[in-house]
Amino acid sequence: MRLFWIVGAVVPFAWVAACGGGHTGIVDDDDGAVSSSGGSSGGSSSGGGSISSSSGMFLNTNDGSTTVVDNSGPCKGGHYVGTFAGSYTSHLTGIGIPIPVQGNVDMTLDQQGDASMTCHPAGEIPVPCNQVFTLKNGTITGVADGTVATDGSVSGGFPYFCTMTGTLDCASKKLDQGWIQCTYCVGPLADGGMSCTFLDGVLGTSGVGGKFAGPLTANYDVNTFAFVQGTWNGAEALAGNDGTMPPPDGGTIADYLTPDGGLYLGPNNFGGVGTWNAKYTTH
Repeated sequence: MRLFWIVGAVVPFAWVAACGGGHTGIVDDDDGAVSSSGGSSGGSSSGGGSISSSSGMFLNTNDGSTTVVDNSGPCKGGHYVGTFAGSYTSHLTGIGIPIPVQGNVDMTLDQQGDASMTCHPAGEIPVPCNQVFTLKNGTITGVADGTVATDGSVSGGFPYFCTMTGTLDCASKKLDQGWIQCTYCVGPLADGGMSCTFLDGVLGTSGVGGKFAGPLTANYDVNTFAFVQGTWNGAEALAGNDGTMPPPDGGTIADYLTPDGGLYLGPNNFGGVGTWNAKYTTH
């Protein structure tokens, strides 16, 4: 449930009204319900009252205590963790042979401002910046085609590392302009995950492995503070592309992706597809 207050003419607002011995009411935008407390809007020692601030609204209750009402909206900034899974075809494993992918998601949602500011997520109409969150320091780490032991450890396979970018539009509860950039290796990762240790630098290469990139999508559940129904799709032909650049041989980015997890056949058509999720955590 979101509370609204008046800041100019275009930002969400909260309406607090009282008269005589009436009630202090707060109207929300979801169902019009009003919560109330006795007292006058002036905030006497026995009545309720309110004081607005840049960080929210302070409501005085009848017992003299103060309740802080957060105006940050239904989405929550902070640390998120989750899982990443799918299948991938690589030039290292043979044409058209998919291998399983699994890993862990770690990222931070950074709120872009308060309700007095306006932002333009994905080029849409201006919205209050407290409804816009940037995906910051997003990473995915894991192993493709590895063996998982009973203790959760993974051996063998191809270790990989991805960076994640995008913007959460809280009003639409969707991730906008989501994108991944990934590196996978024969042997350990190097350079913070951006290259491979094995033969790194030989003949000007970044080691033995591969790279891929592609779109990242997800919905956002405001009840559980979680990214849900997330999907990813990447292609080696898009490696180095940030999602805004033209594909290497023209066409659209979608021309290099498979929508259904089908096999990638032929040179420059290697890549993968799968799912992901992430949930807010205090750790």
